[in-house]
Amino acid sequence: MSGRGIRASGVALGVIALLSACSSGGSTHRPAATDSARVTTEAPPPVGSIEHPRPVACVEAVRSPGGSATEVTTGNSPAKSTGSTTIAPTSPSSSSSASASSPAAPATAKDDVTVGPLTWTGLRALADGDQTGHGYHNSDGWHYKVAAFIRTEATVTLTIGAEQRAKAGLEYGRAFGSTPAPAITFDACPTRPVVFIGGFFVAGDGHACVPVDVQVGQGAPQRVVISFFNGQCPAA
Repeated sequence: MSGRGIRASGVALGVIALLSACSSGGSTHRPAATDSARVTTEAPPPVGSIEHPRPVACVEAVRSPGGSATEVTTGNSPAKSTGSTTIAPTSPSSSSSASASSPAAPATAKDDVTVGPLTWTGLRALADGDQTGHGYHNSDGWHYKVAAFIRTEATVTLTIGAEQRAKAGLEYGRAFGSTPAPAITFDACPTRPVVFIGGFFVAGDGHACVPVDVQVGQGAPQRVVISFFNGQCPAA
């Protein structure tokens, strides 16, 4: 066979091989899969989770009846930005004078608990006494009513400690039905101190020592341990 015939035969074989590769999908020039086809989109954390605390805005607050809250913590000393506080009965007589059948005594300033710009009204009174005077019970557990007083322009985030998240929750935020959440953020009004209506949920018999981390703005959290009809709770 002449050189010209060999070259022609080689060209024909090359064309046949190329057509075969294209028809079988074996082309080495197939476009690569796009990145968008391989990337999975993660859902954002749900509102009310530790990563995304439930927002409780100024529009949900009611005007304070007047005056600033009195700062009261364990030992009657001003609250600090770090450390821990145990919320418990303020006097030995408080546990002996109240019974399950007697009405709850009216909350007084000594029953309030303050951490920075936040004051829980009458929170100490929930350490003992009559549960029904401070909340109600249903098939889920106990729902305790505790108003939160926030000073002007403050931002305060509350987070239930990991030890009790399976049992306790925060029931502030009427826009979300006040269902229990492990974390919330209060955004106070810019021109006046206000009160947020809500409270706490405790499953079962409603008795527990519940740790709560209180963070003001971007500051360091302060842990408080709240006694819900559980007597004296250990410090955090």
